[in-house]
Amino acid sequence: MKTPLNSRVLKHHLTYDWWKYLLALLVGIFVTNLILTVTAPRTPAEKEVSFYIYGYADTSLLTPYMDKVREDEMPDMESMFPNLVIMDNTYGPMQLVTYVAAQEGDLYLLPRNDFLSLASSGAFAPLEEDKELMALFTDAGIDLRRGWRTLSDSDETHLYGIPQDLLPGLESMCYADNGYLAVLAGGGNVENTLKFLRILCQDTMTAPASPQPTAEP
Repeated sequence: MKTPLNSRVLKHHLTYDWWKYLLALLVGIFVTNLILTVTAPRTPAEKEVSFYIYGYADTSLLTPYMDKVREDEMPDMESMFPNLVIMDNTYGPMQLVTYVAAQEGDLYLLPRNDFLSLASSGAFAPLEEDKELMALFTDAGIDLRRGWRTLSDSDETHLYGIPQDLLPGLESMCYADNGYLAVLAGGGNVENTLKFLRILCQDTMTAPASPQPTAEP
């Protein structure tokens, strides 16, 4: 004989079995998000340049700048955008390492200590092989020796970073503590990232220094 459904039975059922409904709801949300993530249209890696900043940025300046570069000088790219890494002693380093390990991002602006650690591990692409980039600094009489690092597991030494203070115009858009620009070796779009780096360096090398951007909420 079935127990008739009434408010008392329903209340008793929910008192002891509520967690089943909560679990079903959470599983449903997770599955929905997973489906949306997998099926959402994604820009091919070779058509995208992302600029990851472990510091501060004024996106009201940086985003339009990257849009203009894409429209005027890199029209083959479908997307170019900045991304701010959390500046937090607890979660920031974890997020940065996760991004690099997952080979997310193309161009990075990092504080000196993080740059030194990642460069010595081989995370970044050598820059000295880009003749156009080297010519920019050679013609301007700028010494890049601070950006050369030796790999920790070999005697190989390469130019892995561009010191931020050599680009006075950059600080109006983004800033990291004693920062360095570096290209992620496994980012999936090294060639176009190097092109963007050349443009960025050329545009900010002679621009007057501006106040550093403040952290965005």
